[in-house]
Amino acid sequence: MTLREKLIELARKEIGVSEVNGTNCGPRVDQYKSATWLDPKKGWPWCAAFICWLIREGLAETGTKESKTFKRPRTAGAWDFENWSREQGSETHTKKPHGNDIQAGDIVIFKFSHIGIAESSPDKNGVVTTIEGNTDGAGSREGGAVLRKKRNVSNIRSRIRINI
Repeated sequence: MTLREKLIELARKEIGVSEVNGTNCGPRVDQYKSATWLDPKKGWPWCAAFICWLIREGLAETGTKESKTFKRPRTAGAWDFENWSREQGSETHTKKPHGNDIQAGDIVIFKFSHIGIAESSPDKNGVVTTIEGNTDGAGSREGGAVLRKKRNVSNIRSRIRINI
């Protein structure tokens, strides 16, 4: 199984996880936040932390190691993932603008400072199915749960493809 396939598998298992009482904290949410460089016990937006956690766990489960040219992300900033990807070797590829070149397992960064993982390529209407942390039914970037969302590609700023 590739790392991208593992990321989707792991993300699907997390759908429905919620923070406690709108605090940006909770037992599982704090585990996501522990994959970043920020204090996991403090309340802060955690969509990027969810992606950091997926990659950390995906690397462990696939037996993939960090290397001189690939370090897992530890950022808590959605847009900062673009910087992280550019600092990697050929193991990642950032495309901005994405040109609808989105595949399942890609990290998608939204124009409204939010991040998720693509579960599908765009359909004929330009809609991508994603799994995102810290969202809600309305698609907020401060929503408090891990959910599957339908997003139009026009809302996507860039995509990052991990090639390991």
